[in-house]
Amino acid sequence: MTRTCRKFFLLLFLGAFLQTAQAQDENQQVVTEEDYLGDVPRVLTVSRLSQPLSDAPSAVTVIDRETIRAAGVVDLPEIFRLVPGMYVGANAGFIQSTDYVVSYHGMTSAYSGAMQVLINGRSVYSPLFGGVQWSQLPIAIADIERIEVTRGPNAASYGANSFFGVINIITQLPSGVPSNSIIATHGNGRNEAFYRHAGKLNDLSYRVTLGYRQDDGFDNRNDFKRTQFLNAQADYRINDQNSLELEFGLADGDREEGEITRDRLVFLPREKSINNHYELIRWRHNISDDSDFSLQAYHSFDRSDDVTTSANLRPIAGVLGPFLLNDTITVQNPVETERYDIEAQHNFSLGNKFRLVWGASLRQDGMYAPHYLGTEATDHFNLQRLFGHVEWQANDWLVANAGAMVEHNDFTGTDLSPRGSLNFKLAPQHTVRLGISSALRTPNYLEEKFNRRLLVPTTNPANTILFQYAADKGNLEPEKIISREIGYLGKVGNLSLDARFYHDSLFDNIRLLPRTGFAAPPGFTLFPPSGGISNGTNAGSATIEGFEMQAKWQITLDTHLLFNYAGENISQTVPLGFTPALKKALESSMPSNTVSALITHQFSNNWDGSLAYYQTSKVEALGDGQPVGLIRRTDTRLARKFNFGSKHGEVSFVAENLFDNDYQEFARYNIAKRRARINVSLDF
Repeated sequence: MTRTCRKFFLLLFLGAFLQTAQAQDENQQVVTEEDYLGDVPRVLTVSRLSQPLSDAPSAVTVIDRETIRAAGVVDLPEIFRLVPGMYVGANAGFIQSTDYVVSYHGMTSAYSGAMQVLINGRSVYSPLFGGVQWSQLPIAIADIERIEVTRGPNAASYGANSFFGVINIITQLPSGVPSNSIIATHGNGRNEAFYRHAGKLNDLSYRVTLGYRQDDGFDNRNDFKRTQFLNAQADYRINDQNSLELEFGLADGDREEGEITRDRLVFLPREKSINNHYELIRWRHNISDDSDFSLQAYHSFDRSDDVTTSANLRPIAGVLGPFLLNDTITVQNPVETERYDIEAQHNFSLGNKFRLVWGASLRQDGMYAPHYLGTEATDHFNLQRLFGHVEWQANDWLVANAGAMVEHNDFTGTDLSPRGSLNFKLAPQHTVRLGISSALRTPNYLEEKFNRRLLVPTTNPANTILFQYAADKGNLEPEKIISREIGYLGKVGNLSLDARFYHDSLFDNIRLLPRTGFAAPPGFTLFPPSGGISNGTNAGSATIEGFEMQAKWQITLDTHLLFNYAGENISQTVPLGFTPALKKALESSMPSNTVSALITHQFSNNWDGSLAYYQTSKVEALGDGQPVGLIRRTDTRLARKFNFGSKHGEVSFVAENLFDNDYQEFARYNIAKRRARINVSLDF
């Protein structure tokens, strides 16, 4: 019997066991997924169709507003520790660093680019390095309604870079928040303040949030962050068939980066400024009871100004020392990214058994990064997409899903990403899902067009290039994944379970590898001769196998438990001529297991508390990462609600790393210690 068959029969046995247990306890109250989540009866992200979890073609974790509140997080990425198989690490980098690393199923790096991240359907994925600059997003946690995490490739719905999964952050409707809210947080190295105002003018509902964040970062690290932001959202009902949704956000702030011991040239401690803004408009048109059309367009702009003045260059430059015009040089590293995106989508039904969605989108990214691309010109990246998905309710016990995305872009040409699944409903509350999906990851600018050089003013020879890193060979193939899964969704009594086995086959993995043989341009001298050159290369294939589960248990009416576990293994095959270290690096880039748990208890109408536990096995991230050992962390939260006349508020106390087990986040130089803070909110 094959391993896949064994997994299938194991899940069938599990379903039968839970179904029997349910039959033996018919008098016990059943708490459904929707009851536990509170206000999320269906998921919207996976197929672009509104579906119950039991009908969705992929595994989904839904994090609702109450779960975010109970976890007591202030940094949005922290909440993803409650997603099975997801790795989260805080980072203090050296240059253009991400402040948090969020990855799924390994290949972890400072710029984890295999997870698509959306906010209300708008991509915030960075085309330069990949990944997301989390602290620069103009969004307040208090404005989030829920987060839907698709655990598995979802390029069929959202295109390339939806490689391992999709995070879709959905904000609250303007009509669903109090008229005025004030939120303030103070604690170890952390200060925040937010003011939110919401209102209604005839058929227009609106919400405006102003925010300020200050984070001192890790001890003994140059990673202070200060951010001011504004976020606004408005819904305008034109008539019974038409409505407009408007969004606007901007952020501005300062970041510290670098380290004195790392490199006296471009990694010195420094402060850079960041600013970004976006604008979105979405038109929704109700054609009939079973047909809807939407058209959205958005624009986003991100800029960072990073300026470094080097230390004494003569000891570094060696033989160039006598010829340097200055002992120090100034490295200017501005980066500007601009995106225009327009998308149309049509949802409709054919009879009672078929529901369909199809659409198309156009995107253009503009990239200005002379330090990385070796040119003062703005490079443009164009993308066109056509997607479709169909759900077939064959009968009461079988639901079939099929979809695909055809995508054309300037880097890799035309690509196809299909997906299909069969959901067998063994009983009303027991479902087994068989699914297969394919996805692609387009190389980012760092991998496709990286061409960084540093020109040093010298007397003889003139215009010496001190170093050059080049990965501008281009013509990389996109990374490919074929994912197969057997999933189970079951509920018995007060317990709900989401489990799945998966087998992922990866091809054409992209890595930056050393190469030689570079010739300096005419009129320039290269030093040192090797140039420290790197080359973007498709380097072999890999296989990832694993099991993950999420359990939700209402222990009593006042006590809930959320438990997650993931165990996985990765193996790589590298082409001839590549070093064994390449194979080891990829296989070490994923923790072999992760565990997380959140238990909440309502002491009274006004008092509640929670206890969270997070565990991650040892991991060594790719690139800038370093080996870090087993992580165990325990957080606690205690909150009291209060009323003051017509005003309602809450005071909460949060302690992170309660038992003071100092541990390393992402790399050895990031030491996480115990932190405590107090949060006060007032609605009026």
